Amino acid sequence: MAASSIAARPGIVLEHRPWWRSRMTIVAAIVGAMVICHLTLSRTLSWPDSLVWHSLTHYLDNIQNWLAAESAKTDPNFAYRLIHWISSGLDALVRWLYHLLSSWLTWPGTTLLGGLLAWRFGGRRAAVIMVGSFASFAALGLWDDSMQTLALMLVAVALSLLVGVPLGIVAGRSDRFNGLITPVLDAMQIVPAFAYLMPVVIFFSVGPAAAVITTMVYSVPPAVRITALGIRSVPANTVEAALALGSTKRQLLWKVQLPLARRLLLLSVNQTILFALSMVVIAGLINTEGGLGAPVTNGLNSDPALAILAGVAIVVMAIALDRVTEAIAERTDTAKRHLDVAGRKRARLATGAVFLSIAVAAILGHLLSAGSAYTRWTAQDWLRTQVQNALDYVQKPTTFLFKDITNPVGNFLVAHMLQPLDTFLVETPWFITLAGLAAIAFVLSGLRPATTTILMFALIGAIGEWQDAMDTFSQVLVATAIAVAIGIVLGVLAAEIPWVSRAIRPVNDVLQTLPQLVYVIPFVYIFPISYVPGLIASVLYAFPVVVRLVERGVRDVAPETVEAAGAFGATRLQTLVKVKIPLARDAIMLGINQGIIMVLAVVVIAGLVGSGALGYAVAAGLQRGQFGIGVVASIAILAMGIALDRVTRGNRSAAKGGRS
Repeated sequence: MAASSIAARPGIVLEHRPWWRSRMTIVAAIVGAMVICHLTLSRTLSWPDSLVWHSLTHYLDNIQNWLAAESAKTDPNFAYRLIHWISSGLDALVRWLYHLLSSWLTWPGTTLLGGLLAWRFGGRRAAVIMVGSFASFAALGLWDDSMQTLALMLVAVALSLLVGVPLGIVAGRSDRFNGLITPVLDAMQIVPAFAYLMPVVIFFSVGPAAAVITTMVYSVPPAVRITALGIRSVPANTVEAALALGSTKRQLLWKVQLPLARRLLLLSVNQTILFALSMVVIAGLINTEGGLGAPVTNGLNSDPALAILAGVAIVVMAIALDRVTEAIAERTDTAKRHLDVAGRKRARLATGAVFLSIAVAAILGHLLSAGSAYTRWTAQDWLRTQVQNALDYVQKPTTFLFKDITNPVGNFLVAHMLQPLDTFLVETPWFITLAGLAAIAFVLSGLRPATTTILMFALIGAIGEWQDAMDTFSQVLVATAIAVAIGIVLGVLAAEIPWVSRAIRPVNDVLQTLPQLVYVIPFVYIFPISYVPGLIASVLYAFPVVVRLVERGVRDVAPETVEAAGAFGATRLQTLVKVKIPLARDAIMLGINQGIIMVLAVVVIAGLVGSGALGYAVAAGLQRGQFGIGVVASIAILAMGIALDRVTRGNRSAAKGGRS
């Protein structure tokens, strides 16, 4: 390791700088200068009122009032009629599908529909999972809410795929279009899902249509990205051979690219479903017709036992849909399954038998009045009692969990991490904070991310959200630091020790499947301090992706580089610290990038349970009809997300240039 640089692979050179020239040292010096300014300058220099656009909230409220006035007219203008037409169409589609699942097919018919379709396309295991999930919805007494959520999600997924797959095909075949659409997809994924709610509500009011639109914004990007990846993954020699044989572009797409990309296309369906389910639960805040999101958000304060049961139903639905779609993708993979003419005929007969069985079950359900049979044997009352008893026990100040674990941990996080950082960011003169953040962004990532940081945080101040944004920012920084520390340690261990990787993989799978809001629910009752539940939940939501990326980065270090280090006498620890981890820097920075965005998403959602700051402003705007306040807070969340993403992404891009 005596050499001044190590060639990792062509185009990348790692140069070991002296400690006093390293990025971390320079960042520490900038923070030290900010601390000195914080201690010596006046602490009353908050963002000046003269630089705040006070009338923005008023203008946004006027937009809402204009829409309300247009709805009262007998002949509203075209813009409103278009919005109303879209809203009415989506409302009708969701209601029709909900009544199909809940009333027309009845409970037996819907359960048989899910089970047989899963069996037909995914196999016996998928069928068992699907039937078990539907049975659990009935046993929990949440059948109607579950069907409302399922209907809303299916409509959102169908529309997301209808938009996302064609865009992904075009992006996969055109580099220019891919370059144009990538920044748009980045922005859609950077913004925390919670921030989508208010702008959509202003134009589409509350109801199923607003929930569908919000869910689509969140779930279209994975459909586009994975579809484009699937098209691009088709071997170039296969495409060239098809063109050489005279295939047109349309024939090339339908007979070569799409069939060979089927595995990734089905993966895009899987990811779109999970993204949609994650968002559709949050969209329960703006869906006036029920769904699992409603008992969760309403029950957090009034009926915690019901909120937890609804959270269990959400978890069951997420895991079931994930496993079933994954099984379908495996079973229909063209690389593993080749049917002859007789096999295709049997498949068509099986499909026909499935739909005939569903029709028979639905008819018998109506004749025997079986649609509401689950209400006679649901275990909801008993389960609510047991859950409430458990909550009462956990929340007693004398219990071991409260006295020795949750209360001390919560107090430590707030007293020694959150409050000091929040005080530092809020009370430091605004221009010092802005300059310090820009300088840190420049050191870590370069001029363009630094400029973006200045513009985004200046925008936050200009719309009057400086203090709330600093409060949210402090929560994001603390949670990200914890998530990254856990993720890097576990990721390195998983890469170096096979049994650690095997043990942590199922945990990561489950944690990455669950919707964001579900993470917050249990910690609201375990930790008594309002800031802590969101903090812990955001760590759990973010660290699995850090673990996966770090593990992959360390594993992907070239074997010949590791062998060369061993040949020079490096120990296993030296090889890890001085070779593997530096060469995995791109993957680690990608993990930090994804982790910080995921942390921001959950920290904002935690505003529902009293964590305050920007998330609380959005929640208050939704619940009290203060649309202007909610939209302004959403803009601040968007600005913060863009700044944080560009800073960490800039480092990753710079790293590809060659030097550290």
